[in-house]
Parts: sequence; C-alpha cells; structure tokens
Amino acid sequence: MSQQDSKSLSGEVFKGTKWYTAMRWSIRGLGFISSAILARLLLPEDFGLVAIVMVICGFLSLIFDFGVNWALVQNNKATDDHFDTAWTLRLIESLAIAALLAGFSTLIASSYGDIRLEAICQILAVGTVIRGFENIGTVKFLKDMKFSKDFLNNVLPKVASTFITIGLAFYYKSYMALVLGTVLHNIVVVVISYFIVSYRPKLSLKKLSEIWGFSQWVLIRNTADYICEQGDLLLLSLFTTPRNIGFYRWSTELSFMAISEVQEPFERAVVPAMAKIKDDHDRLIRAYLKAMSMLVLVATPIALGFGGVALEFIPIFLGGGDKWLPIVPIIEGLVIFAMFTSLYQTSIDLLTVSGNVKYTAYIFWVQAIVTMASLYPAYTLLGLEGVAYSRALIGFIMFFVVSRLVVRICQIAFRQIVAVIWRPVVAGSVMYIVLINISNSWALENWLTLIIKIILGAAIYIVLILILWWLVGRPESGEKSLFDSAMKRLGRNY
Repeated sequence: MSQQDSKSLSGEVFKGTKWYTAMRWSIRGLGFISSAILARLLLPEDFGLVAIVMVICGFLSLIFDFGVNWALVQNNKATDDHFDTAWTLRLIESLAIAALLAGFSTLIASSYGDIRLEAICQILAVGTVIRGFENIGTVKFLKDMKFSKDFLNNVLPKVASTFITIGLAFYYKSYMALVLGTVLHNIVVVVISYFIVSYRPKLSLKKLSEIWGFSQWVLIRNTADYICEQGDLLLLSLFTTPRNIGFYRWSTELSFMAISEVQEPFERAVVPAMAKIKDDHDRLIRAYLKAMSMLVLVATPIALGFGGVALEFIPIFLGGGDKWLPIVPIIEGLVIFAMFTSLYQTSIDLLTVSGNVKYTAYIFWVQAIVTMASLYPAYTLLGLEGVAYSRALIGFIMFFVVSRLVVRICQIAFRQIVAVIWRPVVAGSVMYIVLINISNSWALENWLTLIIKIILGAAIYIVLILILWWLVGRPESGEKSLFDSAMKRLGRNY
C-alpha cells in the first residue's frame, strides 16, 4: 500500500469517527432534553411500565438478531440479491419478535400484576413490525463510507420523534405517550429510510445460505456478548442485596460510558474501511495496526483517566453526599477492564471483516463462561471490588487470547500488535497511578480538585506519550497522525 493510499484511508476513518461521534452526542443530547421535559410531565411508574416491556423486547431482539447489516458490510461482492435477502430476514426477525411479544402479552401482564402491560406489549409489537420494513439500502452508507448521510439517517428520526413524544406527553400525560412515541419513531425511521436512499428492497431469500453462514455466528456471538455484559448483574442479584446491585450497575455504566463514546463511533467507521480492503492482506494488516493504534491512543487515557478522577466526579455527578462513594473502588477496577477491551476490540473487528466471525463467537462464549464462573468466588473473597478486579483480569487474559487468534489466522506477528499499544498503556498507567494516589492530598472542593486532576492527568499522558514515541524513532502510528494533525493546525512543519 502506498503512503498516499494509507493517508487516504486513515483520513476517511478519521472523518467517519468525527461524524459518528457527532451522531452519538446529538442523539444523547436530544435524549437529555427529552428526558428532562418528560420527567416533569409523566410519573416514574409510566417510565417503569414501558421499561419492563422494552427489556423483554430487547431480549427477544437478541435471540433473533441475525446481524445482517454486518453481513452486508463485510461482503465486498454484495449484490441486490444479498440486500433483498437481508431485508427479508430482518422483516422475518421483526415479525417473530412481534408475534412473541403480542402472544405472551397476557402472561407478561399477569406475571407483573399490571393489566396495562398487556396493551403496551401489543402496541409495541405493532411498532416492531413497522420497524421491520426499514429500507436495507441505508447499509450502503456504511459500505460506501458516506458518513454524512448515515448521520442524517440516524439523527433526523431522533429529532422528529423527540418533538412527537413531547407533544404526546403534553396531550396524554401518561405512559401512553412513551408507547405511541416509540411506534411513531419507528414510522419516521421507515419513512426517512425510503426518502434518503433510492434503493427499493423486495422479498427474496436467494442468498440465504451465504448470509446465514455469516449471521448465525453473529447471533451466537451476540448471545455470549449479552451474557458478558448483563449476566454478571443477573447472577449477582441471586446472592447480594438490591443496594449492592445498584452500586454495581452504576459502576458498570459509568466505567464504560466515556470510553463507549469513543470506541463505538470509531468501530462504526473502521469496520467498513477494513472491509473495503480485506482482499489485500498487506494493506488490511497495516490499516488494522493503524486503527488499533488510534483507538488505544485515545481510549486508554479516557478509561483510566475516569478511574483516576472517580472519587471527585461521583459526588458531583450523582449527588447525595457520600451516598455513592462505595462505587469508587469498583469503578477503579472496572476501568482497567474497559481499557483492555479497547486493546482487543480492533482485533475482533479484523476477525469479523476477514470472514472469521465464528472465532469471535468462540471468544465471547469463553469470556462469558469464565465471567460467570469467577463471579461468586470473587464476590465471596473481596465483595464487589473483587468482581471488578476479576473482570479486569479476564480482560487482560482476553487480550492475549484474541491477539493469539489474530496472529495465527491473519498472519501477523504479535510484536507488531505490542508495538502499537505499549506506549499508550504505559503512559496511561502512570497517569492513573499518579491520579489515584493524590486523591487525598489536597484539602480543596471536589469540583476544583476534579479540574486540577483532569488538567494534570492530560499533561502527564500527553508528555509521556510524546517522549516515548520520540524515543523509539517517531514511527508511523496514532501518535504521528495526531501530531501531524496538530502541527498542521498550528501551521508549522517539523
């Protein structure tokens, strides 16, 4: 691969990451605005009723998630028949979920002792069917790396549905506003998907065997991934108190909140980029190493930095004085796990786009089993902190397992992987150790200490990463890309 091609691809990935970061924050911002208004118009139980059904619907969606979108993205030879088959499978998936949701609506309502759940299930089942008709052609935005159109396709429905739901809340002042708002959101998504892309799908199963060959492993992997993400919470509920469950849930959400806002947009841009060049092995591996370098360079200080300022941040963010302070040591363990996930996420993406998705399914199932098996002993020995640090250890092991698979399957040397991650890990670890050890050194207000620690942490990380990069000869890496970008903005050459 020429340097020109490398820079071109890197530029597309960087541009895509910016678009998807903007998309996530736009949607999150609209969610904050909507929640603030709806919370004043509706009762807590209104949100609770809808949440119960959405959790059930989410579980059903997991069971029937064929991952057809990624099957199309990773297939550089996808034809209209592939798109039509994927659309048909997605429609079947929606019909199956809707049928189960409506069919068991009476049982769900009686199980929770609230007859209102029956109607909610049935209405949301209709909304699920409607969503199944969404135009599969929007996947081409990812394949062709048309990030601005993908941004519009995701944000415009959210803007419309936000105003619609708020209007319904003023009218109904009950849970029905949330229910109908969800259905109308799905209608808006479907309508916009046909306006924004000219492709018109039709019923077909011509390429079922090809898509299913990929999708069945996505389904198996997603099930294991769900167990990894939610299984610990479900299992902990069997042998600990609701108070501890609340602590652990908040710890998990906060530990991954910041890093997910970087990792997920980055992944959404990187996967289609790597899929485009998957048949050119040398170029693919260089792109993989560059992508891993960029992700780890940014994700590591965010994950570990949050752990370093958790003691000051938690009382400010959650309020309640010292009520939430017990989650601080849990977060300090979970952020290490979050960091390790960033170290091997790009490797998971490489295995996926190179057609080895079944290995990622094996990996996630091994992680799920080990996580579940270690949960009780870790909790018995060290409580919730033990669970957090056991997950950090699992993340450390998973990095080597995933890297070993990439080395064996994708013909890459392990030293090449280590070469692009060790500097961010070392610099981030030093920053983390400094921050958590100066937490009790200053007799200042929390907000002032938080600001000082953020500035100090950023300075430590940036200085260390540049020194380490300079000492090893300024190689082509994420540091070089960011340094070049910074120098360009300053209008200087070096």
